[in-house]
Amino acid sequence: MSKHYQDSQDSNSEVTILGIGNLLMGDEGVGIHALTTLQETYTFSPNINFIDGGTIGIDLIPYFEECKKMIIIDAVDSQKESGFIVTLHNEEIHCRFNTKLSLHHAGLSDVLSIIKLQEIEAPDIVLIGVQPEEVELGLELSDTIESKMEKIISIIINKLGEWGIESKRNFD
Repeated sequence: MSKHYQDSQDSNSEVTILGIGNLLMGDEGVGIHALTTLQETYTFSPNINFIDGGTIGIDLIPYFEECKKMIIIDAVDSQKESGFIVTLHNEEIHCRFNTKLSLHHAGLSDVLSIIKLQEIEAPDIVLIGVQPEEVELGLELSDTIESKMEKIISIIINKLGEWGIESKRNFD
């Protein structure tokens, strides 16, 4: 089981960004890489929560209960070309989980099902999924996925802006 951590936790924040993935398996770690890039490159007002969900599955349920809006970043098998980015919202995520969508399908699918079955008030969820190119032992993203990182971050920043979150790029 992957260890998860919270680099930034604001108990008053209503927005959470959840990165999912396995950093040891190349492009499968895209969610964690994107999360890290956001944390290192931007500051947000009001503050938001960053959660490294690793591959832990149902242990993520409390994070869904504690926020009103959530962005999930994950490697997704969309049956498209490598680097394809899909953005799904709320029920679209549930509908697409009828077929294996995320490489963490069982874990995320189980979380969403449990939330629904227990009648937990789910947050407004946006899933940003990236079609991986290489899912094999390795710490680095493929060149294809690395070249999409700016676009992934842009999608997240735009969604946060829609939700009233100001994003300011840090400059060294």
